[in-house]
Amino acid sequence: MSLSQENGLAPAARLVDQEDLDALQEFIDEGVVTRVLGVVKAGKEATVYRCATHFPGGPPFAAVKVYRGASFRDFKNSAIYLEGQAIGNGQARRAIEKKTAAGREIAASMWVNREFDVLSELHSGGADVPEPFFATDRAILMAFAGSDAAAPQLQHARFDRPAASAMLERLLWNIETFLDHHLVHGDLSPYNVLVEGARPLVIDFPQAVDPRKNPNARGLLERDVRNICRHFARYGLEPDAERFVAGLWRRYRVGELGTYAGLP
Repeated sequence: MSLSQENGLAPAARLVDQEDLDALQEFIDEGVVTRVLGVVKAGKEATVYRCATHFPGGPPFAAVKVYRGASFRDFKNSAIYLEGQAIGNGQARRAIEKKTAAGREIAASMWVNREFDVLSELHSGGADVPEPFFATDRAILMAFAGSDAAAPQLQHARFDRPAASAMLERLLWNIETFLDHHLVHGDLSPYNVLVEGARPLVIDFPQAVDPRKNPNARGLLERDVRNICRHFARYGLEPDAERFVAGLWRRYRVGELGTYAGLP
């Protein structure tokens, strides 16, 4: 069955390009997506679609994140994130570093697989992340954040001071939980945290790094924490981000994570 308005594509849905249609078609062919309902968010690195789904134990609606192809994931200083990752042979690494067409395709598949694996591990570990269900070389089908409308980004959500304080604590708990699983998000900001009711939902993990393998992890962790703490200053909350990171990193190095210690 091909993806069209007659058999799978809702009239209101907007596809960004043919590559997106091809990626969504894979889920249609597998029978897990029955209808593409619309675009949730379109960005330079990926587009997220809200889809009607049908598979055992699955929700009626889910999100499909389709990654860009040839221009995929053009991170500034991407070598920082790739350090310590296994990239096959030297030829593949050189192709990625030179951003050749072949290198971009290799990188695309790497980022998709990385995000699916990270989401799977963190969701199983109880972190506030979307549950991933299926993945292809170009896309991930995961839990949809929200009901009829998508959950707002933290940047656009508003809280009273007690709710803001609780949200900040929950986000710092998540950062600690990520680290307990040997993961640092690496690109955390109010734009990749969704607010679903009273809880955050952290998204966008393809660049996540393993502190055991990547010497840049400590600096990335500090930047993640600073970005989140800076956002909550608008509510009069000004935790000491450097002190929090120092304590968190020390406890990680000596294997004492597992019980959230709270703000210093």
